[in-house]
Amino acid sequence: MHHRSLLAMLLAAAVAAPLLFSTPAQAWGEEGHRFINRVAAEHLPDDVPPFLKAATARLAFLGPEPDRWRDSRELYKALSEVNGPDHFIDMDKPENFSALPNDRYQYAAWLRAQGKDPKDIGFLPYSILEGYQKMQVLFRLWREPQHAGEREQIEQNIIYYAGVMGHYVADGSQPLHATIHYNGWSTSANPDNFTREPLHWRFEGEYVKAQIKPEDFSGLVKTAQKLNDPFADIVNYLLESHRLAPEVYRMDKTARWEPNNRNADSKRFVSERLAAGSQMLVNLWYTAWLNSTDAKSARAVGQNNSGAKKK
Repeated sequence: MHHRSLLAMLLAAAVAAPLLFSTPAQAWGEEGHRFINRVAAEHLPDDVPPFLKAATARLAFLGPEPDRWRDSRELYKALSEVNGPDHFIDMDKPENFSALPNDRYQYAAWLRAQGKDPKDIGFLPYSILEGYQKMQVLFRLWREPQHAGEREQIEQNIIYYAGVMGHYVADGSQPLHATIHYNGWSTSANPDNFTREPLHWRFEGEYVKAQIKPEDFSGLVKTAQKLNDPFADIVNYLLESHRLAPEVYRMDKTARWEPNNRNADSKRFVSERLAAGSQMLVNLWYTAWLNSTDAKSARAVGQNNSGAKKK
C-alpha cells in the first residue's frame, strides 16, 4: 500500500480507522506479490542458470519482503522511513516523468529544484533499477572463474535480490502506485466524478485476495525477452501504469472494488496488471543475466537516459 494512505486516511476519516489499522501495508497484498514472483519464475527461459529456475518457491516467498520491513511494532522509524518511498512514484503528468536521470540522487535534486520533496514523490524507478543492477553484478561474479569456489554463496544472493526486486516491479504494475491519485481522487478538477474516498486497499488487497489466483494471469505472460534499454523500459512501464490509474476509478463506479466483486471486466483488468508485473520482472531477471557478460555495453545503454527533463 502507498506509504501515506494509512496515515492520511486516519487523519481525514475517523470512520475508516478500524479498516485502515487492520489492513497490512502491502501493494497487491501478500498474495499478489507472491503470485507475481511465482509466475515470473515459471517463465524463465532454459538458458538461465538452473539454480534460478529451481528457486520458484523462494522467489515467491520473497515477493512481500520489503513490506515486512514496515512492521509498525518496530521501536525506530529508520527502516520504514527509508523504505517507504521506494514503493511508489506520484506522477502528475506523464510528460514530466518521461525522461528521468538514471541516478536517484540526480532525480532528487531535480525534484527539489521544483520545490518538491523527493520523499513525497517517491523513488520507485530507482528501487527497480538498483535491484536489476545488483543482480547483474552478482551474475557477473558468478560467471568469473576466480569465484567458482563461492558460487553457492553468490547464487543465494542472486535469488534474494531477484525476489526483493520483484516486490518493487510488482508495485509498479499497480496503477495507484504511479499517480498522485493514490487513494481517492485528489485534485479539485474531477470531471468524471471519481470517488474521493479510499479505494487503494479495496483494490489491491481485498479484491485480489478474494478473486485472483495465479492461474488467472499466468497464461498472459510470455517467456522472458531481453530488454534493449532496461531503465527506459522501467520508466515506460511505470508510465503505462500511470495511464491506467483513471481506469481503476472508472471501474469502481461500475463494480466496486471489494471481495465480492465478480465482474468479468474487473477480473480481466487486474489479471492483466498482475501479468504485466510478472512479464516485466522476468524480462529484467533475464536481461540482468544476459548483460552480465558485458558490463561496458550495459553501462552504455543506461547512459542513454542520463538527462532529466525539466518541467
